[in-house]
Amino acid sequence: MHKSAVQRLAFISIILLIVLIFAGAIVRVTGSGLGCPDWPTCWGQLIPPTQVDQVDREKLAADIPRFQKAAKKFGRDPEQITVDSLLEEFDGVQTWIEFINRLLALPVLLANFLLMIACLKSGTLQKEGIAAFSLVIISALTGIIVVASGLHAGVVTIHMALAFLQLFLLTYMLWAGGVKGSRRAQIPSCTRGQVMVLLVCVMIEWALGSQIREMTDRLQMEKGIHSRASWIHEISASAIYLTHRSFSWSILIAALWLGYQVRWKGLVPRLVLSVVAALMIMGFILSTSGIHALVQVLHVGLAGVLVSAVFYWWLAAAKPSKKGGHRA
Repeated sequence: MHKSAVQRLAFISIILLIVLIFAGAIVRVTGSGLGCPDWPTCWGQLIPPTQVDQVDREKLAADIPRFQKAAKKFGRDPEQITVDSLLEEFDGVQTWIEFINRLLALPVLLANFLLMIACLKSGTLQKEGIAAFSLVIISALTGIIVVASGLHAGVVTIHMALAFLQLFLLTYMLWAGGVKGSRRAQIPSCTRGQVMVLLVCVMIEWALGSQIREMTDRLQMEKGIHSRASWIHEISASAIYLTHRSFSWSILIAALWLGYQVRWKGLVPRLVLSVVAALMIMGFILSTSGIHALVQVLHVGLAGVLVSAVFYWWLAAAKPSKKGGHRA
């Protein structure tokens, strides 16, 4: 079926957002969230330094009162934020990881702006187009707060939640943004109620996973990145971790049940089943071999793919009918 401009831009926006989620996961597992202590510049420069002696101390000193004011709002000791303390934490690799993450946000912003324009010009999903662009702006502003808060766990989780909310909205626009009079994609043999079981399981698991990520963030700040191998021993006794690990089986069972209902046909059901299988394997690796950075990045990024795919399945779920729409 021919895709409209709105659908094409929504799909591009989804891909770029998932890439950004992967990049954000890399920032998180490498401890690079404060690689740039300021925003929108990085160490006061448009192109960040690679060596600590390249940092302009005078410009950094001028920003210290602003950094201290922001820190105080989040319960941090402002007196601990000085030019010397910031320079001691300088890491060229982490600086560039965070800087590249910021750069990857620009294509997301542009794609969503073009999506909003396409919606307004075509008269299709105009409110949704404005909302999608607004969410990108809100997410960017939340990113500033993340830095100002010193990577406060709750603020980081809100930042991630906004990205997933954006995924829901863009996925809806991909499904519903066809030209007027065109049929929306359908995946026969399942009702929305049946797919909702899987969607609810996925979102519960995401909420539990966000709590696990806050635990690993805390361990990373307390013990450093190189202590990863021991993290699993510290969190394995947590009730949240045990629930998260056990509850993942409900997602696999629900996905297999739905796959059987559609006889394993269709791109979206196959994608969902493949991603669920991959996440289960990664979860096994993380629980038995330690919190490996690469596996954790893939785990977080693929969770975004799963949320988008399952929500699309829910939107397109329909009992077979002679007038059924395009099969997804």
